[in-house]
Amino acid sequence: MSRTIVAAGLAVALLSAACLAPPTASAIEPGSAACKSELQDMHKKMQESLTLIDSVKDAPAAAKCPAYSAAGEIADDIRESAARCETAKARTSAVRDADDVIEAIDKAYRKWCPPRPGMVRVKMTMVTRITPDKLPKPLAAMHRCVGDGDLMSSTNERFDLGRLIMLGCPGIDNPTAEQIEQRNTRADLLRKEQTQVYLTRDKDGDDPRRLIFPILAADGRETTTDTLLAGRISIGDKLNLISAYWEPAKDGVCRVHAVWRVEDAKAKLVLWQEAADCTKGVGDMKTVLDRQ
Repeated sequence: MSRTIVAAGLAVALLSAACLAPPTASAIEPGSAACKSELQDMHKKMQESLTLIDSVKDAPAAAKCPAYSAAGEIADDIRESAARCETAKARTSAVRDADDVIEAIDKAYRKWCPPRPGMVRVKMTMVTRITPDKLPKPLAAMHRCVGDGDLMSSTNERFDLGRLIMLGCPGIDNPTAEQIEQRNTRADLLRKEQTQVYLTRDKDGDDPRRLIFPILAADGRETTTDTLLAGRISIGDKLNLISAYWEPAKDGVCRVHAVWRVEDAKAKLVLWQEAADCTKGVGDMKTVLDRQ
């Protein structure tokens, strides 16, 4: 991708995202004066960022890096405003435009700003430890699996048209045989920290919806769970896929790998794989269910 294409794409997509704001009704609702003001502010910042990128288009690679980094932050802010403040009709295209820009900036940054010798660039998920009183109010009202003062893991990632927020839950001290069977998870893993997964409109946790995950129980029947193992979850590149892995309670299986597609705040199980021998890594996995 050329520098000109990156800059032009940034201009078109971010302008589209910033200029779709209708007049709004409340501070965090589409149509409010606050939302209109927020999108106008983002439009101004976007223009400043485009000017900065244009100023370094013929500069050495090292000079491009701060400009691309700043533009990436602005694009992320624009996406947040679009997800929070656009009407349902305009939100999809505005957020998708911002996603395209974020990916284009990231691609340009990786091209012109390679890691230092000996270093490797990896995709990271930021995990923090927080107490329940630090949760945004919409999530605090819904997340009920921790006691006051308990530390929990927390992640907040770009996903679909909003955010995917994962919050920790304590494990089960003495899991029953029924719980082990239904979750299809080894007892020692059920004693460890679990995770509940929420779709929200923005980073502030507005309009939270907890995801329920279909899984295959140890006896092969399809069941559901609202908790997965902490640290075993990842987001697909298309931002509508969630995958997880764990050691199951099913005899003769040492590892399962599941993938869900999320549509309209509902997770659909689209892939279930099992490995029978993990002595030398996971090895070949048998596909038990494929709805992709």
